[in-house]
Amino acid sequence: MAINILTKSEKEASNLRDAIRILAWSQFKSENDTDLKGLDLYELFKVEWLEYKIHTMLLPEIHKFVSHLGYTPNELLQIRSEYYANKKEYNSNRTDEF
Repeated sequence: MAINILTKSEKEASNLRDAIRILAWSQFKSENDTDLKGLDLYELFKVEWLEYKIHTMLLPEIHKFVSHLGYTPNELLQIRSEYYANKKEYNSNRTDEF
């Protein structure tokens, strides 16, 4: 295994891609009313997500893409932070029940 250290712009690009993934996943779930749920539905999403153009974009292109979506990079990073905070709280509450 290699040790990789991302540059500041690579790290920001990675975080913004993740924030866009969160938005896309939320939209995908709402638009695909199937019998599939949870991880099974995510597997369908994942196939499309990995083919999405965002993965070939560098930070300036991602900033432009984010702008076309009507967001600022800071808004998306805030959405991402809230998503992970909510996920952590949800998982914490689930383990407390056992």
